[in-house]
Amino acid sequence: MQDSAQTASVMDHMSRDAAIAFHGKTIDMLTAAPVAEALGRLRPGSDAPATSLPLMPADMTHSLVSELAALPTWATEHWLLTPDDNVKPCGAEEFTAAAPERRFSRSGCLRDIPRSALGIRAFISALKSTDVADAFSGAFGERVSFRSADIAKYEAGHYLRRHSDTFDDRRFGLVFFLSPGWAAGDGGELVVEAPSGAALATQPEQGRVALLRINPGYHHSVCRIRSQSWVRYSIAVHFGTAK
Repeated sequence: MQDSAQTASVMDHMSRDAAIAFHGKTIDMLTAAPVAEALGRLRPGSDAPATSLPLMPADMTHSLVSELAALPTWATEHWLLTPDDNVKPCGAEEFTAAAPERRFSRSGCLRDIPRSALGIRAFISALKSTDVADAFSGAFGERVSFRSADIAKYEAGHYLRRHSDTFDDRRFGLVFFLSPGWAAGDGGELVVEAPSGAALATQPEQGRVALLRINPGYHHSVCRIRSQSWVRYSIAVHFGTAK
């Protein structure tokens, strides 16, 4: 992070002061009534697999997409299903050579967030805040805390197969869709299924956030990207039983 509060990063064009303001705006957005009402639909005892709402204004998503698109630290990851129903990373050649039913996922992943990416770091920091954990706990009806964040880029041919994320006492997740310009037929929808057969497919429209239940018997997946030009940038975060 740069020492000067007035100097913008060449890469992301967000100053330190702007990042601080972005952090506060994110907390205000996540602790407001619309998110609480949506999360309340996933309280223990209900069957709803997921819900979604338009949440992030275009100026917020634009700031994040601008940073994400400029970062040099993206890597395309390939994962295969193993015989014991786990997954393992592999190279592109092994992935292509594997039987189709073993190919679990292919997507761009951001494991290393540079210090210069002030907007992204401010956004994740807000999600880790006690203000957000307290608001989410009240809305969900159980004490929860932040677990993890996954930053992804889905391009043509990328997808994530049906799975559940029940490890680490996870209770629910949020997926923030950031990219503009999605159109029907582009792919990239998030599909969440309940044990009852109820399912919800969320279109990855710019600024929309999906909230999904994480419990045994609930599964989710990302549909294959069919567009040759549209790219889905998204941030998925998980909350679990408070530690």
